[in-house]
Amino acid sequence: MPDTSASEEPAPEGLRQLDPLVLANGRRIALCETGDPDGEIAVYLHGTGSSRLEVGLYGAAAAAHGVRLVAWDRPGSGGSDRQPGRTVLDVVADTAAVVAHVGADRPVALGLSGGGSHVLALASAAPTVIRAGVALNPGPPSDDAVLALLPRQNRMVIGIARDHPRVFRLLVKPLEADGGRLARAIQRRSFDPTDLEVLQRPEVVRYVVPATIEGKRQPHAFAADALTLWGAPWNVDLSTLQVPLHVFAGVRDPFCAFADSLGPAGAEIRHSPGGHLSFWVPDKLDEVMKVVAAG
Repeated sequence: MPDTSASEEPAPEGLRQLDPLVLANGRRIALCETGDPDGEIAVYLHGTGSSRLEVGLYGAAAAAHGVRLVAWDRPGSGGSDRQPGRTVLDVVADTAAVVAHVGADRPVALGLSGGGSHVLALASAAPTVIRAGVALNPGPPSDDAVLALLPRQNRMVIGIARDHPRVFRLLVKPLEADGGRLARAIQRRSFDPTDLEVLQRPEVVRYVVPATIEGKRQPHAFAADALTLWGAPWNVDLSTLQVPLHVFAGVRDPFCAFADSLGPAGAEIRHSPGGHLSFWVPDKLDEVMKVVAAG
């Protein structure tokens, strides 16, 4: 059985671990929070391959804007139990359970990358659970029309995940290892130079390293989450948004064209210089949290 017990490592500064949420079927969800402990509750969905600890990056900005930001590990990541057969739309039930558990009332949902993808699902299908969504460089579904918007390399990788999941698992295996030279070389080639600069900032390293380690605690967590996004249709109508949606897109991010495609559905698109992780700098974190607080 995978180890989903609480990590013995101390939480990074500014993070508060919460007791796990145990659902009626016995499945456990690991939770933490940051920001203003007495503030307005918002929820955070972490990027693929990461964990709930990623929310610590937003702690100072959340506190400054009076936001209590609650995060959890998706099934099979970090300290949350696996959910066989999980789909993107299953995020609706888990979010509803977390929201009820922390005593929130239709909070704003914020998410980055694969977490942003799940925010899109919530904004399209869960108006009784959230009142607004904020997605940072959200990952796309694997529909042919969407893949046509992406750079060739990203189109190929997502297509392999959709059509050849076993091959995809082999391709990402180095990324799921405990950080060898091959994994580091792949990561360097995957990121824009602006992202690499962000990842070298001490205030980012402080949270990204433990978040990534926690995200890898269960075997194959990255592949499982990525295949949830790309291995099957989302069954979500992204042309119809049920709540206001704010999308932040780095102009050098490979998913920028997908983010732009959400505009006709009514999403507010905000562009920023930089790539996939361009919003993990103080002025951008402040801008994001202003939107969350106003939501």
